[in-house]
Amino acid sequence: MAKPPRASMDQTGLNLIRIVIGSYFLALSLDLVSGLDAATLFAALMPHAAADLIGSTLLFCLSAALMAGLHLRLAALSLALLVFCSSLVQNLITVTPDSLSAFWRDLTLATAVLLTYLTLGPGALRRASVLAHRARLRRAMAQRAVNPRRITPQPAQKRPVQQEIRSALAAAKIPHRPASQDEDAPDNIFANI
Repeated sequence: MAKPPRASMDQTGLNLIRIVIGSYFLALSLDLVSGLDAATLFAALMPHAAADLIGSTLLFCLSAALMAGLHLRLAALSLALLVFCSSLVQNLITVTPDSLSAFWRDLTLATAVLLTYLTLGPGALRRASVLAHRARLRRAMAQRAVNPRRITPQPAQKRPVQQEIRSALAAAKIPHRPASQDEDAPDNIFANI
């Protein structure tokens, strides 16, 4: 019998998608891939070295929290805002076709980050953490009222097993043969020493 297809994706699949999206931003913060520069958001407020350190650290922490599922809504919203604002400052100050395509790419990634938690319901959002998932007690709703009834055990009609065994052994007549002298004497294994 064929199982009907499920309408929603399994939690493991959603976790894997979130880890892939988060790993891109993690690699971006470590300068392993080219793309968004998180330092441009802070470059107007401080020197470039400090802005690069703060922007990369913030991008790294938010993407690691997204991958782990820790405070998923807050981490996803913060990461999406950081990506959107950094891309806006970096690409739309002077508009060129290349900067417009880079902004579009970053906007698409920001919406993908938002989709990592928007598809989850309240129960699935609690189970989304990869590192610290704890089972929680669910309440079962009764369909109808339960009326308890007293159960009285019926007296056993049979005798206990030990009494049956004793009576069977007593009824059995086992013939005893007299032991010969050779059988009663134990073998002395130290006789030749």
